[in-house]
Amino acid sequence: MEFTERPVLVLVTNRPFGKIVSAEGWRAAVGMFGMDHQPQLLFIGDGVYGLMKNQDIMHIRMFKSTFESFDGRICASKKSIDERNISPDEIFDNVEVLEESDVAKAFVENEIVITF
Repeated sequence: MEFTERPVLVLVTNRPFGKIVSAEGWRAAVGMFGMDHQPQLLFIGDGVYGLMKNQDIMHIRMFKSTFESFDGRICASKKSIDERNISPDEIFDNVEVLEESDVAKAFVENEIVITF
């Protein structure tokens, strides 16, 4: 069987507080670069809390830095951010904020979706 590089959507829906699920999404996405996949991170629902700058969550900052070093695409749902009254200034830099049509497009463009 031949290995084929695939676009993978890593969907983060869990908040980063009290659980490691959100951080595991970051870790899985970083690991996919080592398997020659093309991961894209998408934060929706409570997952958008994992993008806030004012957190002291070292492991997320470490995975974010590594993910960006591979030119990984980090996206967030504008609807989810707005519903939680989060200002775009409160989230990490280099995060693409997507309208709902672009969120839907992300699901179509990626062959595999993994949810955290």
